[in-house]
Amino acid sequence: MKQSTIDALIGSIYAAVTAASGFQQFIAEFSAAAGASGVLLIMRHVVSQELQGVWVVGMDPAYLQSYALRYAGEDVLALHMEHSPIGRFYASNLDVPERAHYHELPFYRDWVQPQGMAYAAGCVILREGQWLTQIFLQRSTAQPPFSRRTMVQLERLVPHLQRALQMRQRFAELRLGRDMLAGSLDVLAMPALLCDERGRMAHCNRSGRALLEAGGGLWLDGGLLRARSEPVARQLALALCGAVRASHGDGSPEPGVVLLPRAGAAPLSLLVTPLQMGEGSALPGAALVLAYDPLSTPVVQADLLRQLFGLSAAEAALASALCGGKTLEEAAGERGTAISTARSQLKSIFNKTGTRRQADLVSLLLTSPAYFLAQRGQE
Repeated sequence: MKQSTIDALIGSIYAAVTAASGFQQFIAEFSAAAGASGVLLIMRHVVSQELQGVWVVGMDPAYLQSYALRYAGEDVLALHMEHSPIGRFYASNLDVPERAHYHELPFYRDWVQPQGMAYAAGCVILREGQWLTQIFLQRSTAQPPFSRRTMVQLERLVPHLQRALQMRQRFAELRLGRDMLAGSLDVLAMPALLCDERGRMAHCNRSGRALLEAGGGLWLDGGLLRARSEPVARQLALALCGAVRASHGDGSPEPGVVLLPRAGAAPLSLLVTPLQMGEGSALPGAALVLAYDPLSTPVVQADLLRQLFGLSAAEAALASALCGGKTLEEAAGERGTAISTARSQLKSIFNKTGTRRQADLVSLLLTSPAYFLAQRGQE
C-alpha cells in the first residue's frame, strides 16, 4: 500500500468525525485500498458477543444478521483477537490457532464458505471495559491471502482510528445533548430513549428513566443500552445497529420490534426506529427506542381532552376515567355523580368527538396527543 494511499485513508478517518454517515465512507475506501471484498467496523461485548455500532460494506444483510445472532461467538479470529494485544492486525491464514483445521469448523462451513469468503483479517482498535471496537476485512476465494507485510501496513492506521472514534463519540455527545430532539422526547408520556450511533443512551424522558430504574429487563452498561437476557440483548443490539445504519441512509428505514420477556406478565414491546437527520446534516446517526407496556393503565390528560375536543371539565374527567379502564358506573361512583348524569355526559362526548360507541371513543382518545403527551411538570 503506497504512502499516498495511507495518507488519503487517514484523511478519510478524520473526516468521519463529523460526517453524517460516520465511518461509512472510510470503510468503503479502506475496503478498496486493502483489496478486500468487505469491511466491518463494530463494537463487540466479550461475554454476550452482542454487536453495537455497525458500519459495514460488502456484506449481505442476512449474513450480518446471522453473525450477530448466532455466529459471533464462534468466530475464531475474533476470539483470538480478544485475547491478544490491541492495536495489531491478525489474519485467519496467519494467526488463528490450529489453522490447518480452520476449514473443518462449523463456523467456516456454515457462515464463511457460503459467502465465498476465504480469508479474514481484523484488529481490536479500542477496549472499553467489556466492549471491544473491532475492524474486520474479508477476502474472497478469488483474492490472495493476507500477508504479514499487509498487516503491518494496516497497523499504521490504528492510532488515527483510535483518536477519531473517541473524537466522534465526544462530538456525538455534545450535538445530541444540545439538539432540540432530545428535549422533544420529554413531552412524550411513554418511555422514550435516544441512543447514539454506538448504542449509548444520549437522553431519555421521565418515563424512560423510570423504566431503567425499575430494575427490569433493560439496563445501562457503561452508558450502553442493553437487555439483561443475552438472546434479547443480541436482538436489541441488532435492532439498534439497523436503525443507526438506516439513519445514515444505509439500510431499511422500517422500525424494528424487540419483545422483552417478563416473568408472569406480557412482554414489554420495544420499538426501535431510525432518526433520519436529513441531507447534509452534521449530526451523527441515532436511534429512538419507544417502550410499550401492555399492562400499564393508560393515563389521558383531562385538560388536553377538554381543549382538543371542546369538552366540559366534567366530560373530560369522565372520558379520562373511561380511558383508564373504568366502567361508566365506576367512573360515576368515584366522581359522586348519578349514573343518569354520567350517561348524559357520555352522549355529549359522543357528539363532540364524532363517535357512537364507548369502545370507539376510547380508541380515539388513546391515539390523541392527550395520551402521548406527558403532563406538565412531570419531566
